[in-house]
This record gives sequence, C-alpha cells and structure tokens, in this order.
Amino acid sequence: MFYLAKMYTEQIHAGQDYTVFKKCVGISILDFDLFKGESEFYSRFHLREDTRQTLFTDKLEFHVVELPKLPKELKEDSDEILLWAKFINAEKKEEFDMLAEKNPYIEKAYEKLQVISRDREKRMEYEAREKAILDHNQMMLEAREGGLKDGLEQGIKAFILDGLEDNLTKERILCKVERHFALTRERAEHYYNLFSAAKDK
Repeated sequence: MFYLAKMYTEQIHAGQDYTVFKKCVGISILDFDLFKGESEFYSRFHLREDTRQTLFTDKLEFHVVELPKLPKELKEDSDEILLWAKFINAEKKEEFDMLAEKNPYIEKAYEKLQVISRDREKRMEYEAREKAILDHNQMMLEAREGGLKDGLEQGIKAFILDGLEDNLTKERILCKVERHFALTRERAEHYYNLFSAAKDK
C-alpha cells in the first residue's frame, strides 16, 4: 500500500491539476500465504463501497500472487496469470522449457534469463546493453523536462513583464505569480528580480 500510494502521489507536481493522475497497479508476488484458509493463488483488489460494492475509483488496483498456493499440475486451458506465476516459481530446466512452449512472451523472458545466467562475459554484455537503453531513456526524459522548464520560465517572464508594463506593484505581481504558477514566495521573488532586472537593461 505504501509504495502504490507513493507511486500515485508522485505523479503530480506544483502547478498541475488532478487530471495528470494515471492508474497505478501494485503487483505483490509472495513466497508465503497471505490469506489463510483461501485456496486461490491470485487475488485482485479495488476500492469499493462495503455494502453496495460500488467502485470508488479505478485509479488504484492491487494484485497479489501467492506462490505456495500454485497448483502442482497445469491444465491445457491454464490462463496467462497462472503460466507467469509458474514461470516465476520454476526451478528446473524442464519446467522453464514447458512454459516457454506455451506462451511466446514467456519464451522471450526465458531467453533473457538464459543470457544473464551464462558466463560472466555474456552477462556483462547484456547488462551493458540494458544500461545503454536506460541511459538513452534518461537522456530523453531530461531533454523533455528541460523543455518544460524553459517553457514555464518563459510563461513566468511574460507574466512579470506584463505586470510591470501595467504598472502593477511588486507585491501584486508576486501574489499573481505565486497563485498562477504555484510557486513559493522565495521562487517568485527570484523570478521577479531576474526578469525585472533584464527589462531595465
């Protein structure tokens, strides 16, 4: 609950409204029985009203897989959740091979698992490739965030310069900047001093 709630609340930043929130799904894979007396290995939870079972929101969803409750044998029509749970819990090569034959996504995951389980050199190559992908994604994220920051500062600058042209007092401009851009007084003062000084040059 803590990590899912944290993931949900960290989506929003100063100046944004609640429309930014996206659905967050928590998946707990447990090597112990959480719900005593229940035989089902998989549970899914939502926030619902106790009596009428009315859904409060679909923005938070909890999935729990209890590995000790997995059935010993698989049926021909076993669903994907059971297949993945068996894959996570597998220990023998025969089990991995059998599950890989049943699902192409599990087959791909098994191939990656085999790569990182081989010799040290191959594992380092795999990790280097994964790191390169992560570094690229981080670089793109920082570039996007830099663009958003530049856009925000341009908006603040225009707001302050318009206020100065309209002969508004410093206090009035600061109040408007704080309110419209969700800034602290300290940050609003920083931008006011920066852009008002640039106007006088």
